[in-house]
Parts: sequence; structure tokens; C-alpha cells
Amino acid sequence: MEMIDIQTLIRQLLPLAWIGGGWMVGWIIEAVLVSRLRKIAERTTWEGDDIIIESLNRLVRLAGLLLGAHVALAQWRLPSNTAELLHKALVIVAVLTATAFASRLATGFVRLYTRGVAGVVPSTSIFLTLTSILVKVLGILIALQSVGVSIAPILTALGVGGLATALALQPTLSNLFSGIQVLASRAISPGDFIRLGSGEEGYVQDISWRIATIRTPTNNLVLVPNAKLADAVVTNFHAPDREIPLAVPLTVAYGSDLDLVERTTLEVAREVLAQTVGGVEGFEPVLRYQALADSAIQFIAVLRVKEWGDQALVRHEFLRRILAAYSRAGIEIPFPQRVVRQAS
Repeated sequence: MEMIDIQTLIRQLLPLAWIGGGWMVGWIIEAVLVSRLRKIAERTTWEGDDIIIESLNRLVRLAGLLLGAHVALAQWRLPSNTAELLHKALVIVAVLTATAFASRLATGFVRLYTRGVAGVVPSTSIFLTLTSILVKVLGILIALQSVGVSIAPILTALGVGGLATALALQPTLSNLFSGIQVLASRAISPGDFIRLGSGEEGYVQDISWRIATIRTPTNNLVLVPNAKLADAVVTNFHAPDREIPLAVPLTVAYGSDLDLVERTTLEVAREVLAQTVGGVEGFEPVLRYQALADSAIQFIAVLRVKEWGDQALVRHEFLRRILAAYSRAGIEIPFPQRVVRQAS
């Protein structure tokens, strides 16, 4: 009698052992095999293998748990209704696990592809969010279909409900499609320095499903709804080329040797471009006289910088060196003055 009780107890505990064993096998595979694969992937130049390995994070042990539960369910003597309900639950969890893996994989490769291929729409959270939502919705529909739930009425309800939702969420949808339009036109990309017609300027950090985030030169964030960004007059200082000219206004006194002024100024400009971070080395600077003003001859020196943010440093270094060079060459930078003659 005691032997029979022990055998019965073993039969009852065996399914639990399968569940625990499945989880343990999954944990070991993730801790040993996946960890080694991650180290191998770190040594390769292709980033896709890193995305695949990271997409498996914590899902292998869950897959092992589901496999153990499936074997345990086959051995467990349960009422048919309970067994069928647990089987459907396992199918749903398995499909959702596969969906989580597919979602991570899809968003990872979207980020990799859009970042690495020139000329395509840049990777921003709006596309990553849409990709994730699309995969998850498909996964949920497949899970429901797998357990015998007809998705046709659900799709019909979503269609009717979607129309009502679209009417209620017009501003949100307007921002969503405006963001897609801005990115698809390739007129503005994350990382570009832009200036809006209303005066705000800064680097585009991200364009999400609702707002564009702009970081100003003072490191503040300006949040602009996508619909307003799409309708605004925008100056993009990184398009079509990041390099921009830098015009520095200067003055010299009347009576100065203009050939000496030009020669000295251009020498200093070349030196600054070659030795200052942000200067375009090899660019030939230009000097153009502009006006014979009341107390000085006005002109500009045109240099070239790699992007908008490099202007301040290059201008600073140029003005500092030009003042010293003019002093050595005896070139006078006049103070504003006016000669008044009184008739006798």
C-alpha cells in the first residue's frame, strides 16, 4: 500500500519536475550557450548578429519553461475541459513569446538598416514604434486564431472602431502622419541643425509619433508638434551640405596698405582653418571689400566650417589671431570717429 502511494506521488510530481526541468534547461542554455554566442558576436563587424543575440534575452528560459509545461500537460491526468484550457493558454503564451522575439528582431534590424544605408529615411522612434506595434498586433491576431477564436469579427470591429477613433484623435493622427511626411521627404533628419520661422533653432534629436524634439545650443529642449513642423518655414543648416561659409566682418583705417591687409588676413585665415577644430582645411579663404564707411574701410573675410556648431570656435580663434597679426604688421583697426569742420 505504501509502495502504491509512493508511485502515485511520483506520477503527480513528475509534471512539476518537467516544468522545473524545462526552465532549468532554458536557463542553462541562456547562461552558457547564448553568453558565448554574445561574445563571438561582439568580435564580428556585422551588427546583425548582436541584434539576434540580444533579441533572445530572457526568452530562451521562457521557451524552456513552455516546452516543459507542454510535456507535463501531456502526462497530467486532468479533466478534458481543464486540459484544453491549459493547452490554449500555453499556445497563446508561446505565440506571444515568439511575437516578442520577432518585435525585438524587427525593430533592431529597422534601426540598423536605416542607420547604415545612405539615402534612406533616418531611424527615429516613430518608425521603431510603428514596427513594434505592427508586429505585436499581428502576433496577438495569430495567437487568437491559433486557439480557435475567429478574428474576422475582431477585424470588422476594429474597422468600425478605427473610424470613430480617427475622428476623435484627429490632432494625434495629424501629428503622426505629419512626422512620417517630414521624414519621408528627407528634408529634415535627426542630427540636423534647423531654424524655424518662429525663431527656435537647434539640433533635431528625434521625431516621435507626436512631437519633434529640438536641442538648442544652450542645451534646452524645444518640443514642436509634428503638424506645426510640417507647416513651418524651416532653414536646415545641414542640407544640402553640412559645411557652411563663415563671414567675419572686419575694418581697417583709411590709409592702410590694402594689399598688405589682404595678404595678412588670408594668411591668418588659412592658418586658422588648418589648425582649429571645425575648420575646413584646404578651403581657400576669400576677402571682399564692402564699403567705405565714415571712419573705416569695411570688408569681410570668408572662411568655411564643417557644420553650424563649429562657427563660434573658428570665429574666436580667427579674431584672436587677426588682432595680433594686424598689430605686428602695423595695420590699424580704427575707433569710430567723425571729423567736424567749422567754417571760419
